Amino acid sequence: MPTEISEDLHWRVVYLYNNDFSIIDIANTLYVIQLKEFLAEENYLVEAEMCILQNLVKDKVDWYLDELVYEMENLTGKRVSVSALWRSLYYLGITRKKLQKAAYERSELMRAHYLDVIGEHYTSNQLIFLDECAKDERSLSRLYGYSPHNTRACKKVVFVRRKRYTILPALTLDGFITVDVFEGACDRKRFVDFVLNQVVCNITFI
Repeated sequence: MPTEISEDLHWRVVYLYNNDFSIIDIANTLYVIQLKEFLAEENYLVEAEMCILQNLVKDKVDWYLDELVYEMENLTGKRVSVSALWRSLYYLGITRKKLQKAAYERSELMRAHYLDVIGEHYTSNQLIFLDECAKDERSLSRLYGYSPHNTRACKKVVFVRRKRYTILPALTLDGFITVDVFEGACDRKRFVDFVLNQVVCNITFI
């Protein structure tokens, strides 16, 4: 086992190692004993491998650390420890956070075309925005919390939906022109009826 060193000295070793300092030069500069064994065990990534890791994370945002370790071995031929990989991600400014999901079917090209058509052929007072939202007993449940180390953050919340309410608003630059609130879910017929009987009727008065 190499001598235990502090976290800041860890990073000094990484910086010098990535800047092509030799092991002897690093050991002499930082006065680190058994540096060769330390580097062999930690198996740090060099700058080129850091770029590979950065591109890999952009494509595989939801992979676990052990999966990244395995894939990095396939791409670079170097096997690194999970802790070394985590420190490399930290060095790159990459942190773990809650995953936001985007529709796979969404096309940025089609979205850009749609915005171009809207901007060219319509004025702002012609636009009416419709959206469906719902509320039940679980709607206000938060997804994160705080607790001491090695203990779960636990809070009693409602697991049963109970009554579910659907809200259908129609928004313009002048505010909401109509809103429909009802109990239950919204189906296609209910949405079409809302557009024809409430939205279209109110357009004549704008």
